[in-house]
Amino acid sequence: MLVDDVRTTGATLDQCAAVLREAGAAEVRAITVALARRVSLPEADRAGD
Repeated sequence: MLVDDVRTTGATLDQCAAVLREAGAAEVRAITVALARRVSLPEADRAGD
């Protein structure tokens, strides 16, 4: 069982699962507390980037 606080792209969970499978895990499950969302900002708010 993998536990992650916030899932963004899922790449970290994918890599961890791959390592566990290579080590012989028959099944890998994951749970996350939150899912990050990409939010587009209006042009005026992007000026500070």
